[in-house]
Amino acid sequence: MRVNAIFITLLFSLTAVQSGYAQDIDITSVPFMRAALAVMTFDYFASKCKQRGGFAPDNAAQVETWQSVNGVVQIRTRLQDFERHPTQKRQLEQALAEITSKVETQHVNINPCSVALSLSKLPDAQFATVSPQILTPIDTSTKNPQEVVRPTSGKTAIAPSAVNPETVAQIHSFGFNSRPKVGIGGFVTVDIYPVVLFRNGDALTNVKGLSFSGGLAAHKRANPGEWTRWRNQGGKVQLAHKDGWKALPFQTTYAKLPNNFKLNGLFRSLSGTGTIAVGGSQSVTVWQDYRFSPDGRVVRGNGAGGQAESGDSSVVTSNIAPNQRGRYRIQGVVLHITYDDGSEERRILITDPKDPKSAIWLDGIGYARRKQ
Repeated sequence: MRVNAIFITLLFSLTAVQSGYAQDIDITSVPFMRAALAVMTFDYFASKCKQRGGFAPDNAAQVETWQSVNGVVQIRTRLQDFERHPTQKRQLEQALAEITSKVETQHVNINPCSVALSLSKLPDAQFATVSPQILTPIDTSTKNPQEVVRPTSGKTAIAPSAVNPETVAQIHSFGFNSRPKVGIGGFVTVDIYPVVLFRNGDALTNVKGLSFSGGLAAHKRANPGEWTRWRNQGGKVQLAHKDGWKALPFQTTYAKLPNNFKLNGLFRSLSGTGTIAVGGSQSVTVWQDYRFSPDGRVVRGNGAGGQAESGDSSVVTSNIAPNQRGRYRIQGVVLHITYDDGSEERRILITDPKDPKSAIWLDGIGYARRKQ
């Protein structure tokens, strides 16, 4: 199926819900209605994808980044508020039914995983850029370390992530693997990500599993695809794959960090998407950075920007969130931050304990050190 066909169908329905505009700017505004329909459509095909075994690892990483960067959890949580707006709810449901019906009747053997992935790359689905005003913090009860909650002061925070000391004691070291991902402009780049190597020979390819509320055994039962085995064969660290053992592309492994370890410098993570790589004219860039000081202070910032060209004209947009300042401390594999507004953040931190100047990984996402 041509991806453009999905885009045209979705954009047609997004335009159709504009009549749902009302005075409740929170959820019945045009920007939020469009975002709601995009998320609902993605969830529909993602659910069917899960029934087929789920996204491939590299695609799952792309989807996870899209959801984290664009506040998809916030939008999804607020969908329940449409119960108070039956007219707008009915419009969304009708639009969703129209989209899914057209796609599935015109393309009987369609792969729902490909559709969901394509939808996440729509320019209009990059909410942090096209409609940042709808991504205000909201209350959630989730334990996902990257989902947004509202502290008492109203500032954005990241929900605390706990790692059991018994889990930390089972870790041998951290290795690094690579996978392709779609980056700025839609170009395919290489994502270098950490792998947890346990003393018993198990290997976890998603470090967030360390903070799974039910423990490692429960995470392994719930997410078997994120677990494998590792070994040191002939001086090389290898991971078990379906077709045999393969050496990690990076043979340097890192130990757990000592307590009260300090960071120093500005670390930034860049991500994005777009259509330039396939002959289009749109590019989206999202960044997040942390500036650490050896005295225990930290400043967190983030923003997003986009550019689209049509004929001789070019439109550039940007949204930069205000900085958050606070204090940090490091215990084992967890970075603890307490911001001056009272909000808190917990991230799984991985870096070279002997030389953390080049890069750090927070919840598996790489942050490169930048010049001051």
